[in-house]
Amino acid sequence: MPKKSMRSGKKKGYRAERELVAYLREKGWSAWRIPTSASSSEPLPDVLAVRGDELAAFEVKYRRESELTARVDEEQVQKLLDFLKPFSLYRTRPVIALRARRKWTFRTVSLGGKPTVVRDGEESDWTPDEASAS
Repeated sequence: MPKKSMRSGKKKGYRAERELVAYLREKGWSAWRIPTSASSSEPLPDVLAVRGDELAAFEVKYRRESELTARVDEEQVQKLLDFLKPFSLYRTRPVIALRARRKWTFRTVSLGGKPTVVRDGEESDWTPDEASAS
């Protein structure tokens, strides 16, 4: 991939992360974008959000209209799960957030770190409105 289009793709990814932070804040969450390198060995999510006793860690994917599926590999899923391990006082949610066609699709991931596929148009299995505000 040429450097220019790779930079452009990263810019859109960063923008999607910032949009997710703003969206979560509108829904009453405290949320932060965690600027990291994808190659980081630390298990850090793209976005972290807290509301009441719920803590959500997000892997954020942005797709153009021609690519409406995001596949998250085992390593990325496992990093979300590893990040959340120390937060046993919270109800933790590892979530893949797909931004496509100007809307969000959320898919929680489960133990085992299996690859996860999220498709635009699928029903989300998590929303920021579901969590109880304490």
